[in-house]
Amino acid sequence: MSTAIQAAGLAVGCAALALSIKRESAPLSWCLALAGGIAILWLALDALQAGLREAAGLLQASGLDSGIYLPVARVVAIGVLVRIAGTLCKDAGQSALAAKLELAGTIAAVAACLPLFRQVLQLAGELV
Repeated sequence: MSTAIQAAGLAVGCAALALSIKRESAPLSWCLALAGGIAILWLALDALQAGLREAAGLLQASGLDSGIYLPVARVVAIGVLVRIAGTLCKDAGQSALAAKLELAGTIAAVAACLPLFRQVLQLAGELV
């Protein structure tokens, strides 16, 4: 909770500062927003590490095969990466580049799911 509050405060502060200097120096305003974004991601790393440790413990306790959850984790990672990079592209005024990135991310996500689809089809074949 405190990470979210800190990140929200940092985002609002950086956005207000970037907006106030945008007329005088648009590149500096963009750099300030980028630095704020990097700082927010840095804040989120601790929460991410704690979440990953907890998820690893839950997965180990469940006894599930890694072939089941690794494709899902890859798709989530692809989605987060494409969302962040796409937003940066849009903020830089490169909407066409962001759209192509989203298409590439979708293709990568489908490709990452194929091993899971194979396992589902094998399981369905065994049930019949």
